[in-house]
Amino acid sequence: MLTDAHVRKIKPLEKKKRYADEKGLYLEVTPSGGRFWRLKYRFNGRESTLTIGSYPEISLAQARRTRDEARIQLYNNIDPNAIKNDRLQQMDESKLFKALAMEWMEDRKTVIKENTYLRDLSVFEKDLFPVLGDIPIDQIKGKDVLACAKKIEARGAQEMAKRSIPLVGRIFRFAIRKGIIENDPTPHLQEALKPRKVKHMARLDISEFPPFIERMDRYHGNPVIKTALQLMTLTFVRTAELRMMEWDEIDFENRLWRIPAEKMKMALPHLVPLSKQAIELLKILLPLTGRKQYVFYNHSTAKPMSSNAILCVIRTMGYNGRMTGHGFRGLASTTLHEQGYKHDAIEIQLAHRVGNAVSQAYNHAQYLEYRTKMMQEWSDFIDSLRNKIVPFPKQRIG
Repeated sequence: MLTDAHVRKIKPLEKKKRYADEKGLYLEVTPSGGRFWRLKYRFNGRESTLTIGSYPEISLAQARRTRDEARIQLYNNIDPNAIKNDRLQQMDESKLFKALAMEWMEDRKTVIKENTYLRDLSVFEKDLFPVLGDIPIDQIKGKDVLACAKKIEARGAQEMAKRSIPLVGRIFRFAIRKGIIENDPTPHLQEALKPRKVKHMARLDISEFPPFIERMDRYHGNPVIKTALQLMTLTFVRTAELRMMEWDEIDFENRLWRIPAEKMKMALPHLVPLSKQAIELLKILLPLTGRKQYVFYNHSTAKPMSSNAILCVIRTMGYNGRMTGHGFRGLASTTLHEQGYKHDAIEIQLAHRVGNAVSQAYNHAQYLEYRTKMMQEWSDFIDSLRNKIVPFPKQRIG
C-alpha cells in the first residue's frame, strides 16, 4: 500500500515500473519521468485497465476515490472505461488536441511540401495522438508533451524528438489564436532533451563572394530561379520562406515584405525591408509570374519552385559543397556583425527569436527603420562586390 511520502520519492528507472497500492490501483512510472495512476480490473471475465490520470495532478487520495467509484460501477455491471469514453464523447471534440492538430494541418496543406506534410502527420499519428490526441488542449501540461518527446528520444529518434516539441507548440499557439487557451507550455522544453550536434551549412567567405556574384549574374538558366537566388543575397531569408513568397505579401509602396506567422519557423509574423535593388528584381518578375499567387511560380508543376531549385543553380555555377541557400544567412550575419551593426537588429532580420513574444513584437517595430537602412546598405555593398570593392561602404548607420 502506497503513502504520499512514498509516491513523492519514487524516481524513474531504466524500465517502466509499477508500484501497487491496493484493490487493483497502481502507479506506473516511465523512464522519461511520466507517472500515471491506473486501475486493473476484470469485466465479463476479461482483464482491463482504466487510466485515471497523471501524478501529481491526481493525488493518491483522488486516485483512490476514482478507484472506489469504478468498483461501484463494476458492482452494478458497468464497465468503468465505457463511462470514461462516454464522458470524452460528450466533451466539445473541437477542443481535443487531435481535432485542433488536424485542423491546423489542413490549413497548411496547400502551402507546404507534401513530404513535409506527411512527415509531420507521421509524428502526430505515431507518437503524439496515442497519448495526447483525446485530451482537451487546456488540460495538457508541459510535462505531458515532454514525456512524449522523451519516449521518442529513448528509441533513438533524436531529431524527431526535437521536432515533436515545436510541432505541439504550433498547436498550442493555434489554440491561443482561436481563443481556447491563453498559454503555450512548450517554449523551453527542448532544453530537457539531449543536445544534438550542430551541422554547419557550407558557405563562402565574403572575400570569395565577388566571383560567385559574377557567375550568378552570368547564369542563363531559368530566370525565375535566377532572380530567387539574387533576391536571397539581398534578403537572406530562409529558402522555404523565399520559395513560398506571394505577391499579396509585397508592399511595393513601403518596400516591405510581410510574411505571415504560419509560414515562419518561429510562428511569428516577420517584416522584411526590401532595398531598391530587391524591388527592381521583383518588378522584373511581374510580367512572368505577376498573375499567379506565388512570386517564384513554376509553370511546369503549377506550384511554387521546389526546395532544391536554388541549390541546383548553385551546383550548376560550380559551388557544389561550398555554398548553400542557408549559407547566405551565415555570410550576411558574420559580415554585418563584423561591421558593427546592432546584434538584435541582425537577429530580428534573420527571424531568430529575441526575447519573448512580447519583446519580439516590440523589437520588430523598434528596429524597423534601422533594419530598412541596414538592408539598403547591404544591397549597396553587394553591388560594390560586382566591382571587386570588398570593403563595406563608408556611409553606414551607427
